[in-house]
Amino acid sequence: MNWKQLLVKKALIGRIPFIENIRLIKRKIFGYPPNTDNLELTLKHYERIKSSIEQSNKTIKESIILEIGSGWFPTIPILLARDGAKRIFMSDLNVHMDNITFSATSDYLKNRFPNDEFVQKIENIAPLPIEYLAPFDSSILPDKTLDLVISRTVLEHIPKNDIYTLFSSLRRKISERGIMVHLIDHSDHFEHHDKSISKLNFLTWSEEKHALINFLARDGENRMRHHEYHQIFVDSGFEVIGEETDLHKETMEKIKELELVYPYSLMLPEQLAILTSIYILKPA
Repeated sequence: MNWKQLLVKKALIGRIPFIENIRLIKRKIFGYPPNTDNLELTLKHYERIKSSIEQSNKTIKESIILEIGSGWFPTIPILLARDGAKRIFMSDLNVHMDNITFSATSDYLKNRFPNDEFVQKIENIAPLPIEYLAPFDSSILPDKTLDLVISRTVLEHIPKNDIYTLFSSLRRKISERGIMVHLIDHSDHFEHHDKSISKLNFLTWSEEKHALINFLARDGENRMRHHEYHQIFVDSGFEVIGEETDLHKETMEKIKELELVYPYSLMLPEQLAILTSIYILKPA
């Protein structure tokens, strides 16, 4: 689908009165089959997050974990439970997951891991050490109790000032030995659906156009590049103890063909073409 058509679709659907009730009725009638390509990518991202945790000499087993922005399909929380987490807090600004999307996720995982005894025994969310916090308010969490805070392709959707506010509030909730691991997708998400545009197409928009598109889409991106997150993390009370970046060479070669706007026009191609990154943080 052309990205402009997708934008119109998002803008219209997002403003239909009682849209969440309509979506629920639709799910009850037709179900909500997940996009298996997206779930496969989620599995790969989970393994990268898990590896970052282990490289930091931490463990999922017996940990109290907060996932920021869990979304419709609780793939990562289920895998955290399988890997021995003591307690898992799923979180979202709004309620997305329900029994229908949970069942769709567990069915997918059962097919994906036919020999995994833990996964095969899942019937519903009740026996799992998972608590769903939506709308999320960090104040309900006790101070210094979180061992791990993780997110996957979420921070790019949060405005810069809101990241600072969120992380500052979470600083009090993480134990002194706790860490954060965040996987960030820095590409233009419209390109995921429309391959005719560049993975950096949104860096050609003016600030006014970007603000308008984010308003219409209602789930837009902040456009921040990997290196721009560092200072926000430091200012909100964290120390960066590790980072990993994926430089997309094809995108770097095509940057000269793009009419980049300020400040991206002043950035190095190596900064702009980092499309996925992982940050590992600890309380400063």
